[in-house]
Amino acid sequence: MERMELTSTNGERELGAARSVMSKIAKALRVLLVPPVMALFLVTALYIGQGAEAFAAPVRYFEAVFALCVLPVLAYPLCALVPSLRARGRKAQRDLAIVFSLLGYLMGALFALLGNGTRTELELYLTYLISGALMGLFSFAFRFKTSGHACGVSGPFAMLGYKFGAGWFCGFLLLVPVFLSSIRLKRHRVSELIAGAVISVAALAAAVLIVNRIMPAG
Repeated sequence: MERMELTSTNGERELGAARSVMSKIAKALRVLLVPPVMALFLVTALYIGQGAEAFAAPVRYFEAVFALCVLPVLAYPLCALVPSLRARGRKAQRDLAIVFSLLGYLMGALFALLGNGTRTELELYLTYLISGALMGLFSFAFRFKTSGHACGVSGPFAMLGYKFGAGWFCGFLLLVPVFLSSIRLKRHRVSELIAGAVISVAALAAAVLIVNRIMPAG
């Protein structure tokens, strides 16, 4: 009997350790695949792959990094510094991150529109702006928490596939660990993850149509 109890206890410990490892892996994946990191990957890939066709001047690349990557992240230290925001926890972080992200996306779109930006710049900023607006609408108006992680992964690979070829669509496989980690950590439901992934692809299609009207090819 004692041996059986000891075996059962050891099994529970091993299971607990395995769950702890899985949770740490899930958290690490969420950090690596946050939208600002994926945005940095996207703008860098566009700059390397297209050069002046993507960004009219090197400074435009750094404008994109600030608008799409740096500004959205500033919501988190601000929440940590302001007691009233800190007391509201993750909800305040998420809401402020959406606001800061929209501000960055709008700033980027203005950079491109007022500064004679390239087609790629306009498509890039409009994709993020439309995505952010839709996520904000769902979050604030309908209380439906679409996944920023899923949106932040699917959008860049959709744009890279559109610009550089279908091989980049393999990046959508990263949605698998995003889905698994989000469900594991109980951050999102499946419907919220799917909605986030679909929003960015739809936003890219809308952005391309808009840019085609503003800057007709040929």
